[in-house]
Amino acid sequence: MSVSACSSSLDVEPAEGSESQFCTELGATVPVSLGGGLLRNTNPNSPGTKAWGDPAIVLRCGVAIPKAYSAASQLLTVNKVDWFPEELQAGVRFTSVESIELVEVSIPNTYETTADILTELSSVISSLEG
Repeated sequence: MSVSACSSSLDVEPAEGSESQFCTELGATVPVSLGGGLLRNTNPNSPGTKAWGDPAIVLRCGVAIPKAYSAASQLLTVNKVDWFPEELQAGVRFTSVESIELVEVSIPNTYETTADILTELSSVISSLEG
């Protein structure tokens, strides 16, 4: 059985660590559907960049720690993964701050809940970290 993604490719700049073993494994194990959107191609094609739906939920693995993050920052813990939230103009970006490689996921405001999205991604990240 094959699942086809959206036909249009989305430009996503890969993070510096996107080719690491962890990011490659993460890219190979993410769900085909997330937040009701299907996985779609990213350009350039990198194991550490993924996107779902339109408007796109975008995942980048191997990112740097966010500039706004500090030891006093409020975190959201989901399935043993600590996420640092940052408000964007049209959504929220969450960065996992204590995983093997930092993972960033940007979720547009059109998605009513971020909980299911973070739960699914946190489960995959936790399973890779053992």
